[in-house]
Amino acid sequence: MQIPRAAAGISCLASALAWAGAIQSAQAPEWTPLQSLALSAGSLILATAALVAMVVRGSRWGRRLAVGLSVGQLGLAILIPISSWWWAGVALAGSTLAIAGGPWTGSFGKGPQARLGPPSQAVLLLCLLACLPVALAAVSVNGLGGGWGLAGLSAGTAAAYAKALPGSLMAARFLMPTASVVAAFTTPWPGWILAIMGGGATTWVAWSSGARLAVRPLVDPGPPPVPEPTPLRIRSASAGLRSRPGEDRPERNTR
Repeated sequence: MQIPRAAAGISCLASALAWAGAIQSAQAPEWTPLQSLALSAGSLILATAALVAMVVRGSRWGRRLAVGLSVGQLGLAILIPISSWWWAGVALAGSTLAIAGGPWTGSFGKGPQARLGPPSQAVLLLCLLACLPVALAAVSVNGLGGGWGLAGLSAGTAAAYAKALPGSLMAARFLMPTASVVAAFTTPWPGWILAIMGGGATTWVAWSSGARLAVRPLVDPGPPPVPEPTPLRIRSASAGLRSRPGEDRPERNTR
């Protein structure tokens, strides 16, 4: 018996809602109000993306994103005081991990959509860029400091790269490592460790061929434009239908 993919996606989104309530209601001293807002909003955005990817596209990266979110949310249980939201978040995160991580969920990544989708390196780069701001807000218990610049740049680069905008790949290749080095010297412990690891991982994936092909494909995926009929083409076509000089013409039947 297989569990529908929608069950994993709905459980992932419900878990993000529960943890957002736990973060906002607990008033945990480890985070500033801006960090709590960034952590809650980022988790909801990532959970929504995982839900759409699993239900609409049936992709493997949506399933893996849901599993990663569940593991991260269970790690938040150490920092957040116990409450009713806390228990709901733990239960929903555990159910998401069990449903999305098990072999009994509906098939993922099969069919022509998975084969014609973007390269795996491009999807990994997008997930890293989108998850880095949320992870920075979660682990920086002593304040984010200069890590806010890296978080904002990562979120903006993720939005631009998802739309294949010009310059998004260059930002991931050059601006991200520079911002991660700056954040390493301006972010309190232990956020600077994640700044270095996240910046290094995104830079390494950004220089792969799959990440480049997602923005600048070698072959235009769209169909070639159909040439419109012009008077010159019409005359050329009609001239080709006429018999050439010296060719034998079929005799007409005069009977």
